Amino acid sequence: MKILKPYNKILTNKKPYVILKSGRDAGKSKFMAQMTFINFVNLEADIIICRSNYGDLRKSMFSEIMAVIEEEGFLPFIIDKAKPLKIINKLNGNIIHFEGIGGADLSRSKGLKPMKKVSLIIIDEMQQLPEQANLDQAIATFRRHLDDDNSMIILAYNPERQNAHWANEYYRMRENNNRYLCLYTSYKDIAQVLTKKDLEDIELEKITNPSNYDWLYLGITKGLFGGVYHTFNRDTHLIKKELLMSMIKKHGIHQVLVGVDSATTIDSTAVIPVFILNNGQAVAVEYMHHNPKMHGSKSNEQLYPLIMRFIKDLENEYDLRFRGTPITFVIDSANADLIVHMKYNLPNRYRALSYSDKKVVQMARIMQNAFSKNILLILDVEKIYNYVSNKYEYNYHPLLTALESVIWDKEGKAFDKIVPNDDTDALTYALSYYIINPDNIYLPDISRFYERNSDVE
Repeated sequence: MKILKPYNKILTNKKPYVILKSGRDAGKSKFMAQMTFINFVNLEADIIICRSNYGDLRKSMFSEIMAVIEEEGFLPFIIDKAKPLKIINKLNGNIIHFEGIGGADLSRSKGLKPMKKVSLIIIDEMQQLPEQANLDQAIATFRRHLDDDNSMIILAYNPERQNAHWANEYYRMRENNNRYLCLYTSYKDIAQVLTKKDLEDIELEKITNPSNYDWLYLGITKGLFGGVYHTFNRDTHLIKKELLMSMIKKHGIHQVLVGVDSATTIDSTAVIPVFILNNGQAVAVEYMHHNPKMHGSKSNEQLYPLIMRFIKDLENEYDLRFRGTPITFVIDSANADLIVHMKYNLPNRYRALSYSDKKVVQMARIMQNAFSKNILLILDVEKIYNYVSNKYEYNYHPLLTALESVIWDKEGKAFDKIVPNDDTDALTYALSYYIINPDNIYLPDISRFYERNSDVE
């Protein structure tokens, strides 16, 4: 059996989780079938193979595994069953179980009860699962059957186009986690075994449709045509901390507007501070992001102290209290309870305002114009502190991801719900308040900045 070079490191991998990310024709399905066969024959343990839709398994991983079994001359020693789908090793009694783990019933995977310990769990086409909760529930159910001394969970997926798709975020957040081996491959890694026709078709796509080539064959996500914030360009608007500190030293911080888009159960809570500099530019800096699906639902009373811990950390980081910098919270009017709670409990040096003029198209245009005129910049944060787990989350920038991924719905009057927009909404509340200035408070004169037509400082 010949294991292709990009994947041979998995055979000696000691980490409990492996995530395989690739474009099309990268050979990962063949490798997973080979890995399954190796365990199926050599270990005294069962194997679990999953996809979102149970009906897709026979034509995908089941067929791949059967092909490897035939290549290795092992067909006489197996029994394959259709209902339920499984493959049985007649020599050692090992069973390969096939399970569907998608759908609204997140507990459906609890029905599988292997007779032996499990050496390998494979979740194929992970991106097809409706949400991360399906994956989390399946792993929580199956891992209790794992053989602690010799087991592995492999998660394989082709990236969706949207940067903010949960599977893309899942990979990014685990790239530097020492419990995960994250392996990115493409057709280039196995070009020597692809047919001439395959390579010609791929190269033709590269010439005629380079954007689709990047996504389909290289697994590169760049957002979609029709993005809401299409004037945002990370090369222009994403700045490092050193540049931000230089700008603050040169111009000073006039005040801080903190956009808040909060939720308690399903959607995330985003708290995005925007520094309004005396030269008219606005910079979104370190921010707070709480995902209730990952870290538990929080009531407004529970969210408030977390938000205030974050704000105090921000004040310390930039000496805002020493500078006497005003801080104003601009909160989504839909969360009236949080607005009341903050107005009642906030110390006198803060203000809490409600943002109610939520005209989606107008707000989007404000953001588009701010980026096109280089009024709005985004700090390139390398990590986000989680105020629930009290740990840093590395390689996690949901605001940046959303800026590059939020798209319009089919009618072009609202955002497509497939991409989370909590962070961009929070940023928009702060920026729109700055641009529109409904309370006519003293703020830097933006027109002066327009007239200079200044580049990023």
